[in-house]
Amino acid sequence: MAIVVKGADVASKIKEDIRERLNILAQKGKAPKLVMMAVGDDPANASYERGIVKVFTDLGIANEKVVLDEGISQEEFDEAFLKVNNDPAVTGILVFRPLPKPLSTEFAAKNIDPHKDIDCMGYYNQACLAMGRKDCFYPCTAEAVIKFLDHEGIDTAYKNVVVIGRSVVVGRPLVSMLISRNATVTCCHTKTADLTDRISNADIIVTAAGSAGLLKGEMLKNAKADCFCIDVGINMRADGKGICGDIDFESVEPLAGKITTVPGGVGSVTSTLLAEHVVRGAEY
Repeated sequence: MAIVVKGADVASKIKEDIRERLNILAQKGKAPKLVMMAVGDDPANASYERGIVKVFTDLGIANEKVVLDEGISQEEFDEAFLKVNNDPAVTGILVFRPLPKPLSTEFAAKNIDPHKDIDCMGYYNQACLAMGRKDCFYPCTAEAVIKFLDHEGIDTAYKNVVVIGRSVVVGRPLVSMLISRNATVTCCHTKTADLTDRISNADIIVTAAGSAGLLKGEMLKNAKADCFCIDVGINMRADGKGICGDIDFESVEPLAGKITTVPGGVGSVTSTLLAEHVVRGAEY
C-alpha cells in the first residue's frame, strides 16, 4: 500500500516563506498583484482558478481576472495584454492557455515583462529554463512536481524518471528541469507505443497527459517497488461530478511506493507557487 503524499503538506512550507516576504514588502510600501487573463469562459480553467483565488485570499494577495469576449480579434487581444503588461501595479500575469483558435499567444510571449511572466509563457524565461538557469520563472505546475520530490527528500540523480505528457506547460519543461537535476528522463505521451515497457524500472512516474485513468496498476509490474507516482492530470469525471487525474488510483495505489491524488495533490502546490512567483515579481 502506497504512502499518499498530500499537496497541503507541501504547500504549507511554501506559504510560511511567502508570509514572511509579504511582511517585508509591506514595510517597503509594496503590494504584489496578479492579473489572470482569459478569453471566453472555459470550464477547464474553473478548477485551477478556484484554487488560485483560494490561496491568494488566504495570503492576502490582490488578484483579478480579465475576461475577454470569445469573438475578440488577435489585435484586440494583444492590445488588452499590453495594457495589463504595462500596468506598474501588476507584478504577475497569468494567461489561461490554450487560447481559442485562431488566437495565438505569440505576441504576448515575445513582449511579456520577464519579471511578470510568472508561469514561463515568455520566450526569455523559456530560454533560461532550457539552459538550466535558476534565476528565472519556471512553469508553476512543473515546478510543483519538483517541490513534491524535495518534500520527500528525493535526490533525482541516478534515478529513472518517466514523464507522460509533452505539453509546453508541463511535460516538456519538467523534462528540462529533471535533466538539470541529473535525472535520466524518458518522455512519453498518448501516442507512445507499449507504455508498460517504457515505464519498466522507473523510480518516478509523472502523468501529465490529460487522459483520465491512463496509468493503470498492471503497467507497474516491472517498475520499482518504491516507485513514486505523481499525478498532474486534471480531467472531468465521466459522470460530470468533480475531477480526476491521469492515474487509476484504485489499481495503482497498491503497487506504488508513494502516490499523489487528484484532487488534493499537485494542484494546491501549483496555486501556492503561483503566489510565490507573484511575490517574487513584486520583489523584482
